[in-house]
Parts: sequence; C-alpha cells; structure tokens
Amino acid sequence: MKIKKLTQKNIKPYGWIIDRSFIKDDGQGDKYDILLKERSGGWRIGYLILRNKKIVKLESHPDSLETFEPVKGKAAIALASDKTPEKCEMFLLDRPVVLKKGIWHNVTAISKECEIKIFENAEVTTEYYMLRSAIRAK
Repeated sequence: MKIKKLTQKNIKPYGWIIDRSFIKDDGQGDKYDILLKERSGGWRIGYLILRNKKIVKLESHPDSLETFEPVKGKAAIALASDKTPEKCEMFLLDRPVVLKKGIWHNVTAISKECEIKIFENAEVTTEYYMLRSAIRAK
C-alpha cells in the first residue's frame, strides 16, 4: 500500500497531528495550549517495539482516543473510517497523532525495528477487523 505524507488536512477524517499549529503564537515568550480535552476515568501509556512488516488486521476503540508517537525508527500507520475498514489509507508515522474514537488502525515497521509511545484510556474496548489480504507499506 502506498504511504502518504501525514498532514493536518489528510489526517482530518481520522484525527489530529500533535504539533504547534494549535497554539496561538506571537513569537514572544513561552506558549502552551490544549490540543483537545476529553473526560476519562484515567489513562495509560504503552510502549510498542514493532518489527512487523505487514498488517493483517485493524483494530478500533469506540470509547477511547489514542495517540501514536514515534520514538525511534520508521513506521507507517494504516487508518480507516469506522464504516469502511477495507478502504484504509497508509501514512508515514513521522509525527505524533491523536486518533478519534472508532477509527480503524494498525501500525507497521518500515525500518528493521521501530518504537512507538501510545496513550489511551485506562480501560479500552477493542474491536478487530481481519483484512481480506495483508497490506504492506510501499
């Protein structure tokens, strides 16, 4: 599957890139702002060491936002809307992203190994969708 560049515009159906575009910056002093606010019963941090080169299933969390934050190596993320998991798109995961609730997703390594930090609700419902055929990043 062809890898697309990750931009605010093409990720919009699925979530947001975590970057400075959400901060009103006049170039003076330090700036801080909130990207989004979500009520939750707590959250958890995961750390993924990824070596897989193909994706055979997607997963979705209808009750949780989720972040994917690249730490080391190169990875791609496959994303699809909640209604059409077979019509996924693949993006180079070179920036941290927040996925909306219910978005089908999975990640694959491009380099031999990569590492990704993941934030999500403390309790997460996970649904799985088996793809008709495996997808690989190109």
